[in-house]
Amino acid sequence: MSEPQSGAQRPLGIGIVGVGGIAESHMAALRVVAEGRLAAVCDIAVDLARKIGEREGCAAYGSVDELLADPAVEAVIVCTPNFTHEELGHQVLAAGKNLLMEKPLALTPNGARELRADAAERGLALMVGHSHRFSDQGLAIKEAIDSGAIGTPRFVRVALNGGWIWPGWQHWVLNPAASGGHSFHNGVHLTDLACWWMGEQADTVFSAGQHATSEALQIFDYLVVGLGFPSGGAAVCEISRGDNPRNAAYAEITVVGTEGVIAREWDAEGILAWLDHGLAQWAPDGVGARTFVRELQSFIDSARGAKPVVPPVDYAVHAVDVAAASEESLATGESVRIGAAA
Repeated sequence: MSEPQSGAQRPLGIGIVGVGGIAESHMAALRVVAEGRLAAVCDIAVDLARKIGEREGCAAYGSVDELLADPAVEAVIVCTPNFTHEELGHQVLAAGKNLLMEKPLALTPNGARELRADAAERGLALMVGHSHRFSDQGLAIKEAIDSGAIGTPRFVRVALNGGWIWPGWQHWVLNPAASGGHSFHNGVHLTDLACWWMGEQADTVFSAGQHATSEALQIFDYLVVGLGFPSGGAAVCEISRGDNPRNAAYAEITVVGTEGVIAREWDAEGILAWLDHGLAQWAPDGVGARTFVRELQSFIDSARGAKPVVPPVDYAVHAVDVAAASEESLATGESVRIGAAA
């Protein structure tokens, strides 16, 4: 890990691998977090990387090897397609760099565990981008639960539904070999929230899906994941990218405890005009950027050894366990039992 400097610390030099859509959110956060700076970007689309480098005032490379060889890069954010995560993660860790991996950590439970072991052996921070833990609503619900306001959580329902967001039918997310399916790509956000709010890891998974946009899809663009917990609690996680109109977005959250209930029935509540953009705004004041600013600050703190990673790596591994079990359940129509992350 990076050693603390005497006096004021210089900004942590961060490299970004992959400059697609989600990288823009990380770069925007780096512009406002004083403790970090964008040192370099890389992408196999070299011209795009150079264009971003010029815009952000940082080095630009066409390969990961070049970026990792740059001494200004102390930590790395990986923003590439899911199927690349395991190989790139080991490459970054082998170079001695702290790592923020966009979710999911890997596409197999074994792959996730190997990355966890690699980071632990090298004494490096391994954080996974379960960004919903840093959202206003995610934090507010967790704070209410921790305060004892609803007693012990017994049931969670979280629905994050929206319209088609992918640019075309050949997008890698629609290829289950590349994305792992919706359980891995978007489902991990919801199942991680459910486990976080319940305060325990799931031990059973049952999933059902639909091809809402077209039967030609290779993945389910509408997915419901049911979770069972060792305590007897349960959760239902509903995720859709098949709603109409295309820019539709809707969130519904319920947490039932032994002493009360937390509920958000309409995520655009407080916004004067119904524009189908509730989910994208994350809060009535529309400041969704706070989510990535908080996430980046947390990553910098963990890279410097000041605070533990969020979520704990065991929960990031468990998210992969749940996603794999969900895809198995979709294929078999059966409930799948999993063990706690070890």
